[in-house]
Amino acid sequence: MSRRRSQPASLPPEIGTGDFVPQATSSRGRKFTFTLALLHPEEHAFRDATTQILHWRVTAGQRRPDGVLKRVYLINDAFPGPTIEARSGDRLIIHVENALDDDEGLSIHAHGLSMRGTNDMDGAVGITQDSILAGSTFTYNFAIDSNQHGTFWYHSHFAEQRADGFYGGLIVHQPRSEAPSTDLALEHLLLVGDWYHRTAVEALVHYMHPGAFGLETVPDSILVNGRGAYRCSDAVPARPVDCQTVDTMSIRALDLDTARKTVLRVVNVGAYAGFEISVLGAVLTPLTVDGGHDVKGSAAKKVGFLHPGERMSLLVEQNSVAIHHEATLVVTLDEDPFKYENSALTPSHSFPVQWHGDVIHQPETERAVYELFDIQDVTAAHDQSEKLPSTADQTIILYTTTQKLAHLDNEPHGFINNTLWTPQSPPLIGLPRDEWNKHQLVPEITYNEASPLWVDIVLNNLDEDWHPFHLHGNDFWVLSKYSSPLNWGSYNPYEDASPPGGRYDLVGAMKRDTFYVPRRGYAVLRFRADNPGLWMMHCHVLWHQASGMAMAFDVR
Repeated sequence: MSRRRSQPASLPPEIGTGDFVPQATSSRGRKFTFTLALLHPEEHAFRDATTQILHWRVTAGQRRPDGVLKRVYLINDAFPGPTIEARSGDRLIIHVENALDDDEGLSIHAHGLSMRGTNDMDGAVGITQDSILAGSTFTYNFAIDSNQHGTFWYHSHFAEQRADGFYGGLIVHQPRSEAPSTDLALEHLLLVGDWYHRTAVEALVHYMHPGAFGLETVPDSILVNGRGAYRCSDAVPARPVDCQTVDTMSIRALDLDTARKTVLRVVNVGAYAGFEISVLGAVLTPLTVDGGHDVKGSAAKKVGFLHPGERMSLLVEQNSVAIHHEATLVVTLDEDPFKYENSALTPSHSFPVQWHGDVIHQPETERAVYELFDIQDVTAAHDQSEKLPSTADQTIILYTTTQKLAHLDNEPHGFINNTLWTPQSPPLIGLPRDEWNKHQLVPEITYNEASPLWVDIVLNNLDEDWHPFHLHGNDFWVLSKYSSPLNWGSYNPYEDASPPGGRYDLVGAMKRDTFYVPRRGYAVLRFRADNPGLWMMHCHVLWHQASGMAMAFDVR
C-alpha cells in the first residue's frame, strides 16, 4: 500500500468564539498565540494535600479546532476541558452538570488513577455507573492515591464522545520537601491526538458498515491542545467541510529557555492513531511513561509511537549543533494501521517553537543521539525483580479479535474470549452476578487484604492490528511481549512448554496502565490485586472499544 508523505502543515490561530487563547508579543512586535499549556509544579509540589472543588458545566458548540467547523464538547465553554493540577493525596470533588441537548448522557473517567476505595467514581458506564442524564448533575468525589503522581488525563467514557473533544489534562505533581528553586523544571502539557471532521458517531457508523469491510475510519487531521492545522484545499468532494484558511505565521506553539530544564508531558488523546514527536533543533530524552514510571531513556531526535491512552514525559534540550533559535514541533501520525488512504489527511503537522537564551554548542562526541527512540520498547530505569514475585498466584488467559459474523449483519465487532461487550444498565456494580447479561466477561479475583494475590493476564491478540489496552484502577508490569512473523503467535502457559517470546523479564519490566499489545502475538501483564472493585479493561482505539472489545475484572 502506498503512503502519502506530505510536507508538514502549519498551525492556525483561531478555534472559535468564546475560547481563551493566551498571547504574547515578540521583540519584533509580532503577536503570537500559544497552543501549549504551561504547568505550575511550584504551586502544588511544595504544599500540603488539600481538597479541590470544581464545578463543570458540559455543553457542545461549533468550533474550528483546525480551521474546520465542527460540533465539539465543551467544559465551562472550553475545549479541551480545564487542566487539573494536583499533588499526591489531594481530594478532587467535581460537580458535573450535563447541559447537553437531545437527551445525551455523559460520564467522566480519570485515566490512570487508582480510585482506591471509590470504585463507583471510575466513570465506566455499564460497569460502575449509568451515564449522567441530560439536565442532571453528578458529583465525582475521590482522593488521589498518596503514592500516585505523573501524567494522567480525563475523558468521557460514554459512547464516542472522546473523539469529539471530551477530554482534558490531569497532572499529579510529586510532593517535595525542599523549598522551591530556579532549578525546578519548566513543565508543559501536550494533549496530542488524531482528529475527525465528521462526528464520532458518523465515523463509527462508517467503520461498522458491512460495506467498509472492517476498515477503521482514517482521521483527517491532528490537534495539539485543541488546536491544529488543516489545508482547506485538501478537503475531498465526497466530504465537504466548512473550512477557514488563516495566517499561520502568527502562531508559536512553545517558548523554551536554554537556561532552564524543560519537560514535556505528552498524552495521546486520539481515537485511533499513534504518533511520533520531534522538536527540530532539539533532542528529546524519555523520562517516564504513564503514571510517572521512570524509564531507561536515551537522547533521540524523535520519540514514538505513542498510542491512544498512553502518556510519556520528555526532557527537551537544545541540539548541540543548533544555529538558529527558531525550531519546530513536529507531530507525525503512525500510518501503518491505516488500511486505506485518506487524501484529506496530511499525516505530519508542524508547530513553530521559539528558544530564548544563548545557543548551546557542545562537541558532538559528548553523547550519542539516536534518530528514533521507540517508546514501545522502553524498559524500567531500575531493577523491578525485588518488587515482583517469581510466579503469579493466578493466571488469566484472554484472546481478543475482531470478527465479522453473519448473525451480526457482517458488522465488525471486537470480542474477548468470544464475548462481545455492551454496557449494561443498571451497571454491574449494583447488581448480583447472576443478573449480569451474556455480554459481560468478568473473571473473578479473590481480594485478600492481608496478602493480595499476584495475577498474570496473558493477553493474546489474534488480529493483524496491535491494540492499546488500558486497565482501570491498576498499574501492571509488562513481563513479556511477542509478535509472530508467521502464525498466530498466541501463548497458553497451561499448554505450551515455553513462551514463544522467551522468558519473562522481571528486571526491566515496565510498569504501565496502558500497553500496545502486539499483532498476532501476546503480552503478559502482571498486577497485584490489592484494589478491590470492578475494573474495566478495554482497547483504547475508540472504534474497537465501541464495537465490543472490552471486559472487566471482579476483585472483591
